[in-house]
Amino acid sequence: MNPLPAASAETAIQIDEAQGRFRVARSMYVDPAVHQAEMEAIFNRCWLFVGHDSELAGPNAFITRTIAGRSLIFVRDSNGEVRCLLNVCPHRGAQVVRQRSGVARTFSCIYHGWGFENTGRNLHIAERDTYAAGFDRPGCNDLVAAPRFEQYRGLWFVNFDPQAPSLHDYLGQAREYIDIIFDQAEQGMKVVG
Repeated sequence: MNPLPAASAETAIQIDEAQGRFRVARSMYVDPAVHQAEMEAIFNRCWLFVGHDSELAGPNAFITRTIAGRSLIFVRDSNGEVRCLLNVCPHRGAQVVRQRSGVARTFSCIYHGWGFENTGRNLHIAERDTYAAGFDRPGCNDLVAAPRFEQYRGLWFVNFDPQAPSLHDYLGQAREYIDIIFDQAEQGMKVVG
């Protein structure tokens, strides 16, 4: 499968075998069709770094990040479990958390005032009686967790493909290099500002 648009594929790369050089057409770096193809073929299917354990210093700490065009809430819930939630209200799609970081047990969507635990569980639906019967079935109005969210040595990664291989398999032999670096820190690694 050629991820480049048909019109661009022939001129995207110029190869000069005699000189041992190649050049990528500058338009490839700004072409919206190339960007969309990269999003679909690469960023929607590979493991992407979200953050490190040390960034979530304690219970209820959160950071919002945009990864592969999606707004995410990287959070350590009240019980200390690290989670990754899509930062989108299930009601009307508004961004729920607007702060870059902080400490919060709950999040509230400013659009209609829906409230959520930092686990993603829906706590409050404003004007619940105005919705159709069955609208508030358990779980159907919770914030959506990232399809895949795994960690290796405190490095947290997200994958938007539910069928993706495990992070362990994806990292493969790169785990050895991560181990070498992390094993040098006697008191553990920490992200500093």
